[in-house]
Amino acid sequence: MSVKRLKDPDFLDISLKSHSFLEAFAGNKSDACFPELKSTVFCGLPSLWISEEEILSLAAPLKFALVGFFPSRQPNLDSLRRFFFNLKLNGDFSVTQLDPSHVLIKLVKDLDYSRVFYHRSYSVSNYYMKLIKWSPFVDIGVESSVILI
Repeated sequence: MSVKRLKDPDFLDISLKSHSFLEAFAGNKSDACFPELKSTVFCGLPSLWISEEEILSLAAPLKFALVGFFPSRQPNLDSLRRFFFNLKLNGDFSVTQLDPSHVLIKLVKDLDYSRVFYHRSYSVSNYYMKLIKWSPFVDIGVESSVILI
């Protein structure tokens, strides 16, 4: 079993120089990620306004991501990773814990994404897992209305 396919050290794969909060808030014009940060006030607290376009650009590395939901209990992450490894996917993948009943499944290839999402549910180590499509606006507490056609 390839270790590279089971672990995701560069989870978001953002190769930007790290900045302090002050530098980011100052809105350095040379930054390609956020050219202009807009400050505002929300509920009496200082806030940053981030446009939908900026949110979507940050979400680009997760365009082939799915959320696995376990209604009762879930297996450990090693069992989940082994399960996806045994699916013989064409590209790399990673499985990351979101909360006690949800995992994020990040796939690299569109074909793998379609193949895995097509089934919509799996039995992983005798635990039922339901899949939903990930988006930056998904609420994991609400049933998804997106289906594969």
